[in-house]
Amino acid sequence: MAKKGRKGHTKRLAAEKSLFITDKKENTWLITSSPGAHPKSESIPLSVLLRDILKVAKSASEAKKITSNHLVSVDGKSISDEAFPVGFMDVVSFTSADKHFRLLVDHKGRLAPIEIQKNEVDKKILKIVKKHVAPKKKIILTSHDGRNIIADNNIRVGDSVIFDITSSKVSDTLKLQKGARCLIREGKHAGSVAKLEEFIQRKEGKESEARMSSKDGEFVTVAKYLFVVNETVKGV
Repeated sequence: MAKKGRKGHTKRLAAEKSLFITDKKENTWLITSSPGAHPKSESIPLSVLLRDILKVAKSASEAKKITSNHLVSVDGKSISDEAFPVGFMDVVSFTSADKHFRLLVDHKGRLAPIEIQKNEVDKKILKIVKKHVAPKKKIILTSHDGRNIIADNNIRVGDSVIFDITSSKVSDTLKLQKGARCLIREGKHAGSVAKLEEFIQRKEGKESEARMSSKDGEFVTVAKYLFVVNETVKGV
């Protein structure tokens, strides 16, 4: 009989480039992410984050105990699924140890946890990737982590918003415009924070680009790699 359902594991050599793991040849298997807000290619299974990256667990069974005992939360919600997909800008907290981490990207575009202060935990920066009008002319924004937010029409696709996890409301908007402070998510400048100088429109069929400036000079990157952030987010 054919096997049905999701495969629970994959070979480490075939792991997504988003995973910050270095033992792809020493060990064979790796747990696979459950379906969730972040696609597999842009997320880390929670147990892999705990064991291979944060190293708060020595084995997969230890990581499973941590999650099953509700000792870890993601964006303020206790998570018991060890395969839960954790993605860009998610906040992972260990309340008993008062340790909190935000997932950013390193210079290779891999997801990397950065420790943050407790007063930063309730705020999350979301990039708006879709916008549509619902019945009764409500403006619905969809963020990069799959949230649907009711907002006003002044927020555009590509902008970022400061989202309060506790109240589930938008507290501020970060516009994708000249002078915006942006984190580069992909490409050879991944993990860098730079200022947007101007957009560069290319010929039909080619992706638009952006000219950026940083303390190391100017460079050009693909416009869709930009993620507008505020001063709380530093480069990795």
